[in-house]
Amino acid sequence: MSWQVGQRIVADATGATVRGSRIAGGAQLHIDVAFRLVEWPWKENGPISLVPQPSEVKARFARDELNLGFALPNPAQVIVPPRHSSTSSVRFTLSLSTAALVALETARDGRSIELVMTLVAHPFAVGQNPGDAPGIHIVPVGQQYPFQFQVPKEQWLAVLKSVGYCDSILTELRLPAQGPESTTVGRQRVVNAVNARNDGRYRNTVQECRIALDALKTAGFGGRAPDEVAQFLQTNARNLSQAERFSALQIAMQLFLSPAHHDGVPDEEFSREDADLAIAMTAALLRLAPRWGADSTDTSASKESAP
Repeated sequence: MSWQVGQRIVADATGATVRGSRIAGGAQLHIDVAFRLVEWPWKENGPISLVPQPSEVKARFARDELNLGFALPNPAQVIVPPRHSSTSSVRFTLSLSTAALVALETARDGRSIELVMTLVAHPFAVGQNPGDAPGIHIVPVGQQYPFQFQVPKEQWLAVLKSVGYCDSILTELRLPAQGPESTTVGRQRVVNAVNARNDGRYRNTVQECRIALDALKTAGFGGRAPDEVAQFLQTNARNLSQAERFSALQIAMQLFLSPAHHDGVPDEEFSREDADLAIAMTAALLRLAPRWGADSTDTSASKESAP
């Protein structure tokens, strides 16, 4: 597909590269679209300019498609078809909120991205119709066509790094709104926990999560912990300090993640949900480490009964 004026092709999109930059509350994707310009008969038809317009951008995947909004062209860039064939480029800028970037990453699921842009340009021809008074006659004619291109994984990972996505990551963990009837109590407790957190009742948040895990255990999910581990926790639950509980949680996460640290476990054993859990819990432990880590001065006064 190409931009045309009348029946004459004037510009073809030949490729694109994507870069990124940070903005408040999100990121900007800078999409540089390269064009092949076809020579234009200036002598016969007079000068002409192509003015790029905002372009709708979609991300296409094997089973899904995300509408990312409109990318704005650089207002200072106008394509002028030359007297001889040449090349040019136009930069489009697409602003994405952090939530939109998370949705895009979730849909990408570790693969490359295929972007589809609806390229639009208004050709402006300068001329004078026969019989008209001397002057300039400007005739805008809308031209649009879909331009589809692949963003290699390596290029996209560089974009994520440049926008700081790896410095402060927002992992979307959707609340389990649906599931078997045996998880109804646990799911409602999680909703209660979120509401309590939003209300600033952090102790109630922790209590609701604890009850949700109790409900999960009662329903028989997740199997059984080794007897010696379960016995230790039940015996010492009321005597452990918060620092000791933190250490136990760290060991539990190491135990859960251990198979990936050794050979012989196929990649198919791990899903994106496993990856999200690993990132969220590890980041949380790292954030809490200065408070409950090796340098903390936890005393018996900080010990409290298990909820």
